[in-house]
Amino acid sequence: MDITKRFDRILQIFFLLQSKSVVTTEELKKRFEISLRTIYRDLKALEIAGIPIVNESGSGYSIMEGFRLQPSRFSQEEILSLMVAEKVMQKHETEFIKKHFEAALIKIKSSFQVNQKRDFLHLEDAIHLKNDFKSNDYLPNIIDVLLNSTLKKKITHIDYLKSGDIHTVGRSVEPIGVFYEHSLWYLLAYCHLRKDYRNFRLDRIKKVLVLEESFTIAHPPINEFRDKSLSENMMKVEIRVDRKYAHFLYWERQIFGFTSEEISDDFVIMYFDCSLSVVSFVRWFVKFVDVADIIEPAYLNNELIEIMEAGLKRIQNKEVVS
Repeated sequence: MDITKRFDRILQIFFLLQSKSVVTTEELKKRFEISLRTIYRDLKALEIAGIPIVNESGSGYSIMEGFRLQPSRFSQEEILSLMVAEKVMQKHETEFIKKHFEAALIKIKSSFQVNQKRDFLHLEDAIHLKNDFKSNDYLPNIIDVLLNSTLKKKITHIDYLKSGDIHTVGRSVEPIGVFYEHSLWYLLAYCHLRKDYRNFRLDRIKKVLVLEESFTIAHPPINEFRDKSLSENMMKVEIRVDRKYAHFLYWERQIFGFTSEEISDDFVIMYFDCSLSVVSFVRWFVKFVDVADIIEPAYLNNELIEIMEAGLKRIQNKEVVS
C-alpha cells in the first residue's frame, strides 16, 4: 500500500467533511474510487487522529459542529485551478457574485505559503479570458436573491420581459434553482400563472421581490428535474458533412448535443443527442446546407425545406418591392 497516497486521500476526506454539512459514503466512493471497507477504515483513521466524526443517522458523515482546522497546504494543481476560477469569476455577469467570490478567495489566499503566493501572482499574466459578458443585463444581486428564495422556500415575484415585448409581465414563481446554458443564466421555477415549470432568462428579469408566502408544493432538486427533462426531450440526430468543410461546424456543435463522429476520406458523420427544439437545430444547420445532409431523423428535412422556401420567398418579395 502506498502510505503517502493513503495519507493524501485521508486528508482530502477530512477537508471534504469540513466543507459540507453531510457527506455520504456513496459520494466518497465515487470521488476517491475506493470500496466501502476502505472508506470506513479511512474514517476510523481520522477518529484515531482526534477528529470528531459524527454519523448522521443513515444520511452520511460530518464533523462535529465547531471543530475546524485550516488547510495546511495547496498543491500546484489546486493553485492553478483557483487561478482559472478567479479569471472566470472576474468575467461573471453579476457583480454581486463576483464581489463575494473575490472576498472568499482572499481568505483562501491568506493561508498560502510564501512561494505559493508568488506563483499565484506570476500566473496572473498567464491566463486570459475574453470578456463576452454584459453585466449590466443582469440585476446586481439576482442570483443571490433567487437562491435565498429557494433555500427559504419563499414565493418570488418577478417582472419578466418576454422575447419581442417592450413591456414586462408580472409572474409569481417558486424558484427551484438557476443554471447556466448556451452562454446564458436561467431560472427554473414553478409558475403560478401557467401551473407548470418554466425557464426564465435572468437577463430578462427586470425586477425581483421575495414575498412572505411559502411554496405551495414540494419540488424536486434542479439536477433531477433537468436530467429528466433533457432525457424526455432528447432527439438523436445524424448528419453527414463534406470533410473539407466539417471544421466549420466544430465551434457550435457542442451546443446542440454533439456526441461523436466518424471520419472517412470524403465525409464526416456527426452524431447528436439534441435536447433543443427541432427548429433550433434546423436553423443552425441551414448555414451548412450546401455542404451537409441530414440523415436521421428524415423529417428534419421537411422543416429544412419549409425554412428555406420561406426565406427564398421573402427575398423574392423584397426584389418585387424594390
